[in-house]
Amino acid sequence: MNSTSFTPYQRNELKGMTNAQLVSLIRTAAENLPDTSLILTPRIDQSGQAYYWTGLRYGGTIELDFALLLNREIEGFVLSFLIGGSRGLVDIGNSNPDPEMTRGIDWLQCHQYRHIEYAQTVRDFIRTSNGRTFQNRKLTFPHGSIVYSQEIKDVFSTEPR
Repeated sequence: MNSTSFTPYQRNELKGMTNAQLVSLIRTAAENLPDTSLILTPRIDQSGQAYYWTGLRYGGTIELDFALLLNREIEGFVLSFLIGGSRGLVDIGNSNPDPEMTRGIDWLQCHQYRHIEYAQTVRDFIRTSNGRTFQNRKLTFPHGSIVYSQEIKDVFSTEPR
């Protein structure tokens, strides 16, 4: 790998913060540090709650990792930041997670469908980690990216299991 294209990030995992605190952290970083970006992996926990595993990158070498529980307002806030950076930030009236937003739908598929039209680029790739193989789709935006990942059992197939 070309060393000029790789940036080693100091990664710190945040725990015990509320959604309101995490949204405030994203807003503060975006408004004060021009190189702020988000790396998101949409997921659903065991109880059915939608969330983003979030990497908040700033300062050129720092990444804060955390789980941001979702509702429609937070989802819109994050998308507006991905597209417009600090100029695109919208206000959030409710930062409480919505445990019902995944009920009755394939939420990950719907999420991808709703966000793909705003992406600058879409890239599909396969990666292997800890002996497991994953099919990935990366949507790139001006201020970050969303990565969808599904494990595949048969590496000669692109059909997830």
